[in-house]
Amino acid sequence: MLPKYMLVAFGNPVFDIIETPYIRTNGRVLSGCSINAALAVGKLGGKAIVIGSIGDDYRDKMLDKLGEYGVEAYVLPSRETGGFYLKYIDESMNDRTLRVIGHAEKIRIDGIPEEILDDSECILFGPILDELSVDMARGIANNSDDKLVIVDPQGFIRIREGDNIRRVYNPDIKKVIDVSDVFKPNEHEAEVIFGDMSPIKIAKKIVDYGAEIGIVTLAEKGSIIAFSGKVYKILAYKTIAKDPTGCGDVYAGGFVYKYLKSNDAVEAAAFASAVASFMVETTGPDFKIDRKELARRFEWIYERVERVE
Repeated sequence: MLPKYMLVAFGNPVFDIIETPYIRTNGRVLSGCSINAALAVGKLGGKAIVIGSIGDDYRDKMLDKLGEYGVEAYVLPSRETGGFYLKYIDESMNDRTLRVIGHAEKIRIDGIPEEILDDSECILFGPILDELSVDMARGIANNSDDKLVIVDPQGFIRIREGDNIRRVYNPDIKKVIDVSDVFKPNEHEAEVIFGDMSPIKIAKKIVDYGAEIGIVTLAEKGSIIAFSGKVYKILAYKTIAKDPTGCGDVYAGGFVYKYLKSNDAVEAAAFASAVASFMVETTGPDFKIDRKELARRFEWIYERVERVE
């Protein structure tokens, strides 16, 4: 019997206000690493479930939106819903500032039905802000030897200072890299974790630390993927970018979907890049993935994959 879930995504949902030079949300919209990755899987035809804490004020709104795309949620209670006001620094939209407008409670593993994890192919850890500890993620991963484990480290290297968010090095981060099958920071997170090194060296360093596959996403410059002593550059598809929020999360969902089917990391990375290109064209959870156009974009990217080492 096939597993029920392609993806189980740990990480608190958030409802954000997003402002870029080209678009601004009308109030708070559903987002978060776990949410966006699960939505990508759901829109591609896979079955996904999100595990996270959310307040009663946005709980039903989240469930309704996820349900539109066949995504489930195991909801943990919180006194308030997490969220940020995200403002991009300049027209390049390469980085942003984050101000806290809600801070949900930590994820508690006790009480989560074991069958959710047992009946899954992949576990993604995508914390937003301190809701998931490295030790908890490591413990779950160590009990999931038969599953693909993918980690997006953003929430492991963020601290709150008043209402502002700052990236800081977490000395425990190596403990989760070595239980990851795929470890995927963006270029800014990679610099915090590994210092001022090239993305190629960082991707290789991730593998040196124990992950099978190291990926560094580079926004409009694409991504770098390393595994088995090889390193490849994957282009981003050139399109009209309006809001890059969540593109790395959607990349993760696209990677999981393709990799579990093909077991080809390069093909999965090219596919993930194509999927993420749809997210950048709009804002919020209702990004559309046109299958015919997706196939065309994937082929364009895959034909231009470059081995760099």
